[in-house]
Amino acid sequence: MKKRTLFLVVLLALAAVIAPFAGNVAADEKQYVMLYSSLKDSQLAAIREGFMKKYPNITMDYYTAGTGNVMTKIATEHQSGGIAADMIWVGDPTNYLTFKRDGILMPYDSPVAADIPDKFKDPDRLYMSARLIMLGFVYNTNLLKEDEVPKKWEDLLKPEFKDYIALTDPTTAGTTMFTVAGLIQNPKYGWDFMEKLKANGLKLENGSSAVVNKAAAGEYKVSIGVDYIARTVMAQGATVGFAYPEDDIPIIESPIAIIKNTKNLEAAQKLYDYIISDEGQSVLVEEFTMPINPAMKLEGAIDVKEAEKKMLPVDPEALVRDKLEILKKFDSIFK
Repeated sequence: MKKRTLFLVVLLALAAVIAPFAGNVAADEKQYVMLYSSLKDSQLAAIREGFMKKYPNITMDYYTAGTGNVMTKIATEHQSGGIAADMIWVGDPTNYLTFKRDGILMPYDSPVAADIPDKFKDPDRLYMSARLIMLGFVYNTNLLKEDEVPKKWEDLLKPEFKDYIALTDPTTAGTTMFTVAGLIQNPKYGWDFMEKLKANGLKLENGSSAVVNKAAAGEYKVSIGVDYIARTVMAQGATVGFAYPEDDIPIIESPIAIIKNTKNLEAAQKLYDYIISDEGQSVLVEEFTMPINPAMKLEGAIDVKEAEKKMLPVDPEALVRDKLEILKKFDSIFK
């Protein structure tokens, strides 16, 4: 009897020792997550490195291409019966209206996003912004003194800028398309403002980098350009500066979302949280891109909550509906 009692005591002691390790085995179970994205490979590689360092039991993979190619891949896989991605992160927020309409997204209200303004979250929490792309005035520092830099949109109509202002063709850049849509939807500007820009000699360039590089070269005194592109060339020593408009700042959101039928939900939620955490957002800061996390600061950039107040309103539903008509009228003015 004493032997049986001793045996049971030993078994219980062994169970107490083994139990925590059994839990760790489950916690360390190998997981996988796939992200489809239009971000630069260097950004995604840095995010993957940091994420897998934090979660060594999760293997992260990604497919990166232009937004159009990512959309084509998603549409093809969706029609074939299943999207191979667990998460999506592309630059055009209007695409997420299509995702939502097609019912391919899973709601997730990340606890990490508590301090991020609701303005940057889908009301149904099917997606939320993970970075912000802003446009403003890129100016040549040799041609303009500080007090001559435009402060508001109407300043671009001043005679001193005639024939020395530029904008990326909206047919080649989604960021410009958003900017044009916001300006024409706003009764303060409208199509009349576009016609006045044309009368003041505004030129069109092919690609978002061209307006920045040509301003740096002195071909333009000022151009309407993307913030992180301007900051990148500024860091390389180019003779350009960047200024936000005092109001009506064009802000393009770049959302993340989880695919509805993901087989890797836990890993996808962890990656989602990581991207908007301080760790994940620091990758964007290093690439001169505006983080969505208010705790992260980008030197020379406007605060996220201040940006929310000064954001140029854009009706995305109207943009999707009227895009072809907008481009047609824009071309009739500038081309």
